Amino acid sequence: MLTSSLLDPQLAPLFDGVPNPSFATETIPMLRLAMTGSPISGTGVDVSEYRIDRVDGTALRLVVLRPLASVGLAPVVVHCHPGGWMFGTPEISGPTLLDITSKMQCVIVSVDYRLAPEHPFPAAHDDMITALHWARSHAQELQIDTGRVILAGESAGANIAAGVALRCRDEKDDLGIVGLSMVYSPLDDRTAVRPAHPYAGSIGLGAEHIQFAWASYLGDLEGEGVSSYAAPARAESLQGLPPVFLAMGAIDPVIEENLEFARRLIRDGVPTTLHVFSGAPHGFDRLESASVTVQMRNLRIEHLARCIEP
Repeated sequence: MLTSSLLDPQLAPLFDGVPNPSFATETIPMLRLAMTGSPISGTGVDVSEYRIDRVDGTALRLVVLRPLASVGLAPVVVHCHPGGWMFGTPEISGPTLLDITSKMQCVIVSVDYRLAPEHPFPAAHDDMITALHWARSHAQELQIDTGRVILAGESAGANIAAGVALRCRDEKDDLGIVGLSMVYSPLDDRTAVRPAHPYAGSIGLGAEHIQFAWASYLGDLEGEGVSSYAAPARAESLQGLPPVFLAMGAIDPVIEENLEFARRLIRDGVPTTLHVFSGAPHGFDRLESASVTVQMRNLRIEHLARCIEP
């Protein structure tokens, strides 16, 4: 009873009578079918697809959104969708992407990255790096400002964005990254095997889901062989990262690692915006009408706007 009382009542429709999904090798195909999403379309927004060649000869699909009213060079958000590294496409983030591009008058490049467990780390990470370089090399065609680039994602996508930001910092790759926007991100593979506090993950996705997702993403990597680009909390220092936005729910199984990550960011001198939403589990923003979703998105837009100010 106490657990259900912690849930924001507006979010109850996400869970009432809805069975909790089971993460297992045999359920992955079914869950992928359920998480393909609908084609993205919105008034006043152009949506295009691009396919670019990877070094192995396969094609990386990118979905690009641009507001038709945009004039001149626009900032660009390079985005990675959620889905535990195992599921999803850019289309499942359609409402989020339309909200950002319409309010920010920015171009969005959303990456249809390779999925685990068939493609463990660094496949998805490398795909976002490829998309980032592609956007820069096609700046004239896309009409984007290469000095105003933001990396963004939700859940597994936020993890990938953070790992890419760390890699660009380490390699001194000046790609014009001015912000990092992360929503309920798994950041530390070590957290998945520690006892969770009694309420985080008690509704919706729990610690066992996160643990399975980590194992799928990391593949044969284990222990101290796990790169900080895969698990950003393993980075020795977070200095030099661009301004960071962190948002998560208070009953999300990734809450404690996000709070610790925020503490480290602040201590390392990184401008950090942190929001914790009472009564919100993992993936709470799937309910578009909920006040907590509207609030989170507006706060996210405010942070993005500060990052791209001339």
